[in-house]
Amino acid sequence: MIIMFVRHADAKNDKLTKLGKKQLKLMTETRDSVEFSKIYCSPANRCVKTAQALQSKYKLPIEICEGLKDRELLKSTIPQTKEEKKWYNNYLNPLYSSEKPEGCKEYLTRTFMEFERMVKTHIEKDENIVIVAHSCTTYALSAFINGIKKDHDIVWSRIGNCSRLYFEVKG
Repeated sequence: MIIMFVRHADAKNDKLTKLGKKQLKLMTETRDSVEFSKIYCSPANRCVKTAQALQSKYKLPIEICEGLKDRELLKSTIPQTKEEKKWYNNYLNPLYSSEKPEGCKEYLTRTFMEFERMVKTHIEKDENIVIVAHSCTTYALSAFINGIKKDHDIVWSRIGNCSRLYFEVKG
């Protein structure tokens, strides 16, 4: 099974920029030797637009997945309160739990549940899938794949902010 991860194209206020549209054009011109069966996508508009560009290339169904939504972040860019500082210092700590904003543990739990569902759905059939989501999802997907005690290959290609990441999961 091959999982191709696509980080959404460049966007501002959840809308694709001119640069993002150029990135999508370049990405859809890239030749793939792998056939895919489905596109899973975050509900964010920038991800949906990216998925739709890939859909036109691969002619695949898209499934919008709430579990792939972007991670809740702090409202301000600079932590102000003691709780905000604690959250900021534990941003990548997989054991840190917080409801508002979302802790790493909660984020990883929901994304892992989505990945597990996707893998279970496709691995037995040896089907390959595309996941269109956010940069933080790359972190979660990497952790998920590395938690599977099987051999895997990772291939990363990047076109500006729009990037593709392949994981091979052997059942």
